[in-house]
Amino acid sequence: MEISHLAYVLLFLFAAVVLYVQRRRASPSRTANCPHPNPVLGNTVEFIRNRGRFFDWYADMLRASPSSTIEAWGALGASHAVTTADPAAVDHLLRASFANYNRSAQFRAAQSDLIGDGLFGADGRLWSLQRKLASYAFSSRSLRRFTEDVLAVHLGRRFLPFLDAAAGSGEAVDLQEALRRFAFDNICHVAFGVESSTLLEWGDPRHQALFAAFDTAVEISFMRTLKAPTPVRKLTKLLNIGQSRRLREAVGVIDDHAMSVIEAKGVSQRNSRDEGDPDLLSRFMAAMDEEDGGGELAAMFPTPEAKRRFLRDVVVSFVLAGKDTTTSALTWFFWLLAANPRCEQRVHDEVSRSPDGNVKGMHYLHAAITEAMRLYPPVPFNGRIAVADDVLPDGTVVRAGWFANYSAYAMGRMEKLWGENFMEFAPERWLGDSGEFAPVDAARYPVFHAGPRACLGKEMAYMQMKTVASAVLRRFRLNVVAPAASMESPPAYEMTGTMKIKGGLQVQLRMSDANKSSFATSASGQEVD
Repeated sequence: MEISHLAYVLLFLFAAVVLYVQRRRASPSRTANCPHPNPVLGNTVEFIRNRGRFFDWYADMLRASPSSTIEAWGALGASHAVTTADPAAVDHLLRASFANYNRSAQFRAAQSDLIGDGLFGADGRLWSLQRKLASYAFSSRSLRRFTEDVLAVHLGRRFLPFLDAAAGSGEAVDLQEALRRFAFDNICHVAFGVESSTLLEWGDPRHQALFAAFDTAVEISFMRTLKAPTPVRKLTKLLNIGQSRRLREAVGVIDDHAMSVIEAKGVSQRNSRDEGDPDLLSRFMAAMDEEDGGGELAAMFPTPEAKRRFLRDVVVSFVLAGKDTTTSALTWFFWLLAANPRCEQRVHDEVSRSPDGNVKGMHYLHAAITEAMRLYPPVPFNGRIAVADDVLPDGTVVRAGWFANYSAYAMGRMEKLWGENFMEFAPERWLGDSGEFAPVDAARYPVFHAGPRACLGKEMAYMQMKTVASAVLRRFRLNVVAPAASMESPPAYEMTGTMKIKGGLQVQLRMSDANKSSFATSASGQEVD
């Protein structure tokens, strides 16, 4: 019996050694560091230990790597990933070798329930057709309309009055949640032409259920992208139990909302002869109806049900992009200002010099928002799958089928990219000698991605963030109640695809003395009652 047991142990050890040697032979070049590998479990143990601080864990490893690139692999070689924080490698992935990296079957399997065939989960021709169609909704004319109409209405008639009421009550309000609802209502208006008032209807259980469903679906889908599919996942989906059941129920709530938006839009189109610029959803609905001229996209979804499902994917994808990213950036921006009073005062001074709300010349505000996203990028981690074998500029080999990731979160925390004060909040690093904002290359600061997949809504996002921030800071003084505003003890973040403060941002607002009797000021400088 003892001999039999010893034989099993020796067999296991022999298999482990063979597997380890094979992994080393198949591993990337010496420039790629693989921290904490186990010959059988790979990096699984360390992943589990650091699951709650995943982005910081990767940042630590990337800083320690001489090439700013690391490799990691799962149990029994189930998955293999190369992750980088090197601008040259990021440029290679997103620009030079763009065609060699796509979303992959694993990503689609993890995200398909939530975003389906929408723009952010698509590849190839389906992606390029959607991107071209969506680009019309982010033109200069659309940006002016967004600023002068949509943003002004939601800011002046909804968001600021909501904060006025909070200031009057003296009670703390979750600014992160308020910003999320504001952004949600905004994207529904500008992208779909549908009115939404989740901010003013704060206690409505339907809105609470919808946002909870989005949170659940995003969290589960994101965690699934980090792990290879397993038989257990397939079994729980088949039996409708565990996380698979939670995801299905959450997506059901989201589907109901998306379909209601599509139906409302259809009714609006039938009852209106508006000949103005069509919004994003109108463009996609027209593309689904066209028989020629734009029929290639429609042909990919041959049945009425498939077309409706695709329109549902469009709605969900742009809701996720519109409500979460700017919310994340502004939430961290306000927390960082509270933790850095000197910078807060400089922003106050700048916005106070422009009482009409014109944000175009607010270079320090622009720099402060950009700096906030350097430290806390809305999308902290991104990746693709290699279609064919490739070699990064530093010599790291990426095999076909491997993940190729870049961490915007880690890149914002690299001394070799930002100097000795890389962990400080220093908006001045973005200002030139004349005090004007001075951007850097997108491969060094990939917050809005780079290359063919660069964010279409970058200018619109900056306009929204600057307009909201300047309006709030002109009108109120913010006292952060929780989490504590200290750079020495930063808040915990949620483990989702976007960087959110765990537990929200609780603030008390006090009306600024100069604005106690003023009207809410719109983005165009017009007073709104």
